[in-house]
Amino acid sequence: MITSDFDQASGSGRIVLRPNRSWTWRANTYFVGTLMVISLTIAVTFTLQGMWVILPFTVLEMSVLLACLYYCVRRTHVQEVLTFSPESLVLERGINRPQLRVEFQRYFTRFFVLGPRHPWYRKQIALRCRDREMEIGSFLSSDEKDDLVRQLRDMIHRFEASGVGS
Repeated sequence: MITSDFDQASGSGRIVLRPNRSWTWRANTYFVGTLMVISLTIAVTFTLQGMWVILPFTVLEMSVLLACLYYCVRRTHVQEVLTFSPESLVLERGINRPQLRVEFQRYFTRFFVLGPRHPWYRKQIALRCRDREMEIGSFLSSDEKDDLVRQLRDMIHRFEASGVGS
């Protein structure tokens, strides 16, 4: 998901990139809870019939499932924020708060769209300033990356039209 805004008065712009979240945290919690209740009911039933070995493996299976689901859901909460100002371009990336913050000089910064190396791969959008290059929007779909390219072009044209930073 891409959101973009430009403030003409302050001469700054912002583009926020977020991955698609198909389910909410609550829906994932209900899903895991339902699976746990079903699995534990079956395991306890077999345990009461004397097959006690099933219970520890069920607990282990549910623990691994919970850890994997937590990891996947956590990755959908990554957010990238590109903040444009007359002097700089700031890239912030993180979950809940910026864990990575990189500031580039706007005049020397360029965006590059790198084609896929193979038809199965997606194109890459890179932010390059002098000797430093960083990929942005790696979690976006191909259509969203096309939209991001349009948003970046629009933001650059807005800066040029407003005469900010010239």
